[in-house]
Amino acid sequence: MKIETENNMRFDDDDPNCRLLIYPSEGKSFAFVQAIDLGMPHARHTEPLVRRYWGCWDYSNPVGSVQTILMNGGKWPDLPPAPSNLMD
Repeated sequence: MKIETENNMRFDDDDPNCRLLIYPSEGKSFAFVQAIDLGMPHARHTEPLVRRYWGCWDYSNPVGSVQTILMNGGKWPDLPPAPSNLMD
């Protein structure tokens, strides 16, 4: 799946910098999308920037879901790894 949005975001599932995680919760599905910010056409980034957004997921419309999330989704940070002793 390759998607470019009007706000200059690119999701390409063949790109190792792009990720899509889908999780169900409370009877709904949510997706966490990591994509590339290309920058504005007149001021492209010298190196692509990784951006992360999340939002509602619709299994019947995966492309539309990714586009909507990249355009209007909430931001999520690159979380540090949890300490290994939490699972002990």
